[in-house]
Amino acid sequence: TIGIGAGGHTSGQVLVYHDMLGMTSHPHHKQFVPKFCTRYGQLGHAIVKGLEEFKTDVEEGIFPGTEYSPYNMTEEEKVAFDALLAKDEEERQRIHDETAAKLDDSD
Repeated sequence: TIGIGAGGHTSGQVLVYHDMLGMTSHPHHKQFVPKFCTRYGQLGHAIVKGLEEFKTDVEEGIFPGTEYSPYNMTEEEKVAFDALLAKDEEERQRIHDETAAKLDDSD
């Protein structure tokens, strides 16, 4: 048998890894962690810190810099790419407008 909060007399245990590793750092999260869940880590604060650092780096133009942009088009590739975009620009705009209208209608 498999248990989730059923005690140690089962042949297997199921836990939600977000709870088990403390991946949520919301102030009210402790109220929602099941009593049968043992926390084996506290990753939530590290996740939030990493996301905040990423956001700051993007906003300040630090990331992605040239170090993290190793794939560059040659001028010839850029010209060919721009030509392809121009070739089907009207079709892409039509599809965009139809999709936007459908989304507006569904709201």
